[in-house]
Amino acid sequence: MDIIILLVVLVGSLGLAIIFGRYIARMIIYEKRPLEKTLGRVENGFYKIIGVDRYEQMTWKQYFLAMVITNVIAAGFLMAVLLYQNDLPLSPKPGLSFDLAFHTASSFVTNTDLQHYAGEQQLSIFSQMVGLIFMMFVAPASGIATAFAFIRGFIRKEFGLGNFYVDFTRIIITLLLPISFLSALLLLFLGVPQTLDPTITMNTLQGGTQTIPIGPVASLESIKELGSNGGGFFYANSSHPFENPTGISNVFECILMLVIPLSFPIAYAHLLGKGRGISILATMLIGLGVMFALGFSEQSGPTGLETRFGSFGSTLFLESSVGTNTGAANAALTGMAPNAVIGFFLGMFVQAIPGADGTGMMMMIIFVVLTLFLVGLMVGKTPEFMSMKINPRDVKLAAFVFLIHPALILIPTVMAYTTENAQSILGEKTTPATFTQVLYEYSSASANNGSDYLGTSANTPFWNWSTALIMLLGRYAPIGLMLAIAGSFTLRDRKEVVEPIKTSGFLFVGVLSVMVFILTALTFFPFLAMGPFSM
Repeated sequence: MDIIILLVVLVGSLGLAIIFGRYIARMIIYEKRPLEKTLGRVENGFYKIIGVDRYEQMTWKQYFLAMVITNVIAAGFLMAVLLYQNDLPLSPKPGLSFDLAFHTASSFVTNTDLQHYAGEQQLSIFSQMVGLIFMMFVAPASGIATAFAFIRGFIRKEFGLGNFYVDFTRIIITLLLPISFLSALLLLFLGVPQTLDPTITMNTLQGGTQTIPIGPVASLESIKELGSNGGGFFYANSSHPFENPTGISNVFECILMLVIPLSFPIAYAHLLGKGRGISILATMLIGLGVMFALGFSEQSGPTGLETRFGSFGSTLFLESSVGTNTGAANAALTGMAPNAVIGFFLGMFVQAIPGADGTGMMMMIIFVVLTLFLVGLMVGKTPEFMSMKINPRDVKLAAFVFLIHPALILIPTVMAYTTENAQSILGEKTTPATFTQVLYEYSSASANNGSDYLGTSANTPFWNWSTALIMLLGRYAPIGLMLAIAGSFTLRDRKEVVEPIKTSGFLFVGVLSVMVFILTALTFFPFLAMGPFSM
């Protein structure tokens, strides 16, 4: 039965990815889509409202600046909602502290959704629906848009990377909204509630009554999984029966998390060659397979796991969630076996198996550039990619993208211990388990993942400010560098040359997979040895 469930998730995700991949490819090159006239009229109305010229092209700097400005405005709005939710309608609650509000706004705008608060206890319906759900569209749309621009850098010459505002609008209106709406309807059918009532009163078996928090859960849950968000309506996240009621909803939510990340290699195949796209997809699936193999190699729980999912269902969901940088959880991480936790770290360290919506594909291309450079050194040839030379500047930028991640994990981990902020919430004695929790917190923040051990115990000024800073740097620094690489490729001559290794086929898949894991192991293995390997 477990094998059948795994096949349903993989086949269902890949089947939908083929459909959405073709649609995403059309969006990237502005090719006609189904219902183009109707969609065009709706989009044009929004362009007029915001004053955008749909034909204006942007350089990589303009594109990145437009994304940052849009995200800053959205984060400011969310922060204001959280600070003053006591003055807003729909079950008002006391406003959050400034550091927690800043942390939450930074978390959601960076597509991380790391939660240091208990949603049903501390947030109003208005904050969840108007604040968080709104941001759950803004964050993934920003990541997908930058992936559009990044891919255009390899297929355009001296024409710009597109227009962020146009891409951002089209992604929300014609991709995220329709799919999340249909997904919310299906979740409603599966038992996930959707209401503006803040609570529901139930009769207990003892003859009394119990008041249970409730709200617009289905609409949040659908975009939470589809958009690689991960922030739950309830503190218990997807282990709560209102967010994830049954084994069927568990499977459906796994598919939702995987579909868009797996769609990007399909879109890449349509635009830049079937072999190249399928090879990248195969590399992503190999990495995901390693994560699954680690997770299924040991029995997790039963402590910390929901009985309706068990070890297999919990592991399947969490590996899918962490692999896609979603961060949603249907079980407590403390209940997962050490090998499963190692799999989670692997997904957060690589960030591209398959990674978050849009940004996972970008990170995999960075690994491709680094692989071609290293192979070029081995055979004594200048690295080439898609008939374009990879110059030293490209390699340096790609190396910076790769090295930023470990720096943002390891430096604050050391600081948390030297300032004794780790000991203050985990106890004076440092053990492999407590070190794992601190390392995991910053790995999750830097990878814009959002799953964590600490939860509300990390709601202190140090942890709120430090993880907020890491989330912001972990999101925008790599994206800026990757767009710079794409911008440089738009100026590059395209000539038919022999690549040091052909970027398609079984050999390339093998070399790329090995390079990804070697680079990751060399960077992070000592810290894994101190943490989950010693648990």
